[in-house]
Amino acid sequence: MQAGMEGSARTRPSAQRANGGLLAEITRALTGKDIEALSRIYAEDAVIEEVSSRDPPAHPSVTSGRHAILERLKSDLFRDPISGWERQLDSMEILDGIETDEGLAYTEVRVYVAGDRVVAQHLARKKNGLIGHDRVVVAWDAD
Repeated sequence: MQAGMEGSARTRPSAQRANGGLLAEITRALTGKDIEALSRIYAEDAVIEEVSSRDPPAHPSVTSGRHAILERLKSDLFRDPISGWERQLDSMEILDGIETDEGLAYTEVRVYVAGDRVVAQHLARKKNGLIGHDRVVVAWDAD
């Protein structure tokens, strides 16, 4: 386990005790397209704050709580943000990830079957070994 993380081993989910920390868990969940596993790396009261062309810095999209984050992840990963149409994910990967006891940062790249790509840059603070606050900047391919 990493030294200096808040909370005891008893309060952290077993997935967080695995080698590699949260970045390894995120990578496994994304490459396995396991949205439930991805949501479990967020604390119960976690917040995702997203800035994109649809949600500018003055009015970011904010999602609070693990259950709401799970529903948002399901929607964001498998639906077009403008049309709402279902879309099929071809691949996902993590680039340039770094993790410390206090937080993590990584770039997530998603490629859809139609060929369009989404890049999301995450900067997250940890809370008791899980993500407590995740700031995300997202860019989509233009139509």
